[in-house]
Amino acid sequence: MQVHSLIVHEIEKESESADARLFLSRQPAAADDRSAGLCARLNQVFEQKSDVLQGYLSSPEDALFPGYLQHFADEGFSRAAFTTFSRETMQALQLSLQGVAGAKGGYLVYAHYQTAEDLPWLGIFLVRNTEGLVFRHDAAGSSYELGDVTYLNVDRLALACRIRLDRYEQGGGRCVEVLKHARSQKEISDYFVHWIGLERPASSREMTQTFLQVVQALPAPVDEDSGETLPAEVFEERALNFAVTRPASTVSVKAFEEAFYGGEPTVQNYLHDQGLELDDEFRVDKSAVRQFYNYKLADAGLFVHFTRTHLRNGLISLDGDAIVLHAPGLADQLRDILADEEG
Repeated sequence: MQVHSLIVHEIEKESESADARLFLSRQPAAADDRSAGLCARLNQVFEQKSDVLQGYLSSPEDALFPGYLQHFADEGFSRAAFTTFSRETMQALQLSLQGVAGAKGGYLVYAHYQTAEDLPWLGIFLVRNTEGLVFRHDAAGSSYELGDVTYLNVDRLALACRIRLDRYEQGGGRCVEVLKHARSQKEISDYFVHWIGLERPASSREMTQTFLQVVQALPAPVDEDSGETLPAEVFEERALNFAVTRPASTVSVKAFEEAFYGGEPTVQNYLHDQGLELDDEFRVDKSAVRQFYNYKLADAGLFVHFTRTHLRNGLISLDGDAIVLHAPGLADQLRDILADEEG
């Protein structure tokens, strides 16, 4: 993690108030280990989230934020331009927040940084203080007592976005990622999306589901070691494992094609033929992957958990209204239970 610039501003707003006030820093924080640690922590929390919107930025002529970002890029992403960008976009945010019921203020951490994968990001993270407890020596210094403490809650991001600056400059693919707020607070998260100028948003869940749909429809590739076509269930399991183990939870379609099809554009051709849209790189929603591969049934206090492989191999099937499990080991365990009950 390399931090180029980091600055913190504050927007003061109570949820019941329509007014928003700003406290704007005049210069970036020192580029030291503490700044790098904060940036790394915020970026890690962001990457652990699965409910993410990905999209494009509006043109600079259509929204304030993209216009300020373009000026930041034109100035070579310098520290001076970074400070100006952050202050101007904060003033635009203040305008967006005026009159938004329920929205609260907090600290806006702006960070221009490079990850370990050498990817350049601009991150904007809304964090708030929280109250907690701490042990302190009592007045006599002979024992501990509980005291109150206020600390920065960086593990629970209120709202946040990241912009891949290389992709932004190249103009290819969705370059913006935005953490979505709870559905019950949709109006609050909408102001954040509108402030950034997000266009054509797609959730990581939607893109993951499209990817899984494609994997299910593709012809199984040839195994490099045996020279034989992979069994469908083996290919599916390897493809899902590929998706959930990518660095930063990001899947590259071209990397997938390289791993399974020798670089042939098999996925891209299928997407084109079926009229489907999927970015070359997208964030994976791991819960969507788990739901795709794993099934759970529950009724009358009974629970059955099985995978698509079990279903495909006939280890679980239907006989009228009866569910049949073709598993001798389970049958043996049930016989033992019945024998104990009868005994």
